[in-house]
Amino acid sequence: MELGLVTIVAALHDLTSIENSHYELISYLKRNFSVRFITPAEAEYVDIPLVFIASGGTEEMFRSIYDELPQPILLLTDGLHNSLGASLEIQSWIKSVGGVSQILHGKPEYLKKRIEVLSHIVSVSDKIRRSSIGIVGFPSSWLISSDVNYSEVKKKWGLNYKNIELSEVSDMLKTVSYDEAVTIADKFVNNSAGIEEPTREEVVDASKVYLAVKEVYSKNRIDALALKCFDILDRHNISGCLAVSLLNDEGIIAGCEGDSQSVFTMYLAKLLTGENPFMSNPSLIDHETNEVIFAHCTVATSLTEKYIIRSHFESLKSIGIQGQIKKGTVTLFKCGGSGLDKYFLSRGEILDNLNNSKMCRTQLKIKLDESVDYFFKNPIANHHIIILGDHIKIIEEFMDTMNCTRIK
Repeated sequence: MELGLVTIVAALHDLTSIENSHYELISYLKRNFSVRFITPAEAEYVDIPLVFIASGGTEEMFRSIYDELPQPILLLTDGLHNSLGASLEIQSWIKSVGGVSQILHGKPEYLKKRIEVLSHIVSVSDKIRRSSIGIVGFPSSWLISSDVNYSEVKKKWGLNYKNIELSEVSDMLKTVSYDEAVTIADKFVNNSAGIEEPTREEVVDASKVYLAVKEVYSKNRIDALALKCFDILDRHNISGCLAVSLLNDEGIIAGCEGDSQSVFTMYLAKLLTGENPFMSNPSLIDHETNEVIFAHCTVATSLTEKYIIRSHFESLKSIGIQGQIKKGTVTLFKCGGSGLDKYFLSRGEILDNLNNSKMCRTQLKIKLDESVDYFFKNPIANHHIIILGDHIKIIEEFMDTMNCTRIK
């Protein structure tokens, strides 16, 4: 891993004397990492840039280069030459102007561990800053609290949202290969544990939607997408459930209902944990046991032990997927707010897979660590994201670094 040190030092010091006086810190870093001194303009060419506050009296100098630095800004200080005091002043100023920053200060062994953790956070933040999410067909009308302000998100995360007309999917449906759709449908059916309501031809039609949406994804050069799937159902009598499932299985993050908050949460979850996420609705909540039933009509089949091909729940048309997921620990996560600067996070345990005819097809009963009162007092909208495994620590670390507010 290559560290880049953007060194800020008061005018009465020179770089050589600073390196000598901070010998213990710098020599330790050089033994454990590849280290070079860089300018702010070179920060994007190293794995993790650190702003080395080497002395006091550097606050104005830092402010003059602030706009050139990528965020989050990591302030490195060993405390010598009044550098810690200057770092505290700088950190406070960064927060006051809406920036994202952390101070790295402590024993060398502690700093090494923190740098290793923060390298992943910086990498994910940088990936988000370079990403675009497509909202195909715009958010569904009933998601009245799931919208985001694109300009606020751009300022906070550097992320671009791109509105894509649903007509692009409709146009692609006319040109995709029927034979390719048949091949995909047959494979999906053969790998399933059974097929109940749909016909084989309905699975083929759903496979055509998958091919069309994938073409739209490639054409628009986006990194993730949320599909207004109910409008596809209205226009073509075909659900988007199979398309979303297969895309997620391929590592292309795809959400439902044009939900801009949830698809961001899914994308972030994938970048942080490497796991495919499951977008779901809280459907029933038990106050006494602190258990929630989460359900949705699509799931990445890679998450399941087995799956049954069903109809879409609300319409009883086309394709839905009833997946069975192994019992075990999960993480529940949701980002929200107009700038995506709020979040909910809880560890949980899958207790059972259900088969209730009055809910969406994939149904999980999960016991949460955090109180279910959250859902009644201050929920971040409807959809919540389930990630297999315990990922609380890295998500907490990332969201805290990015100055996001945790909702409980």
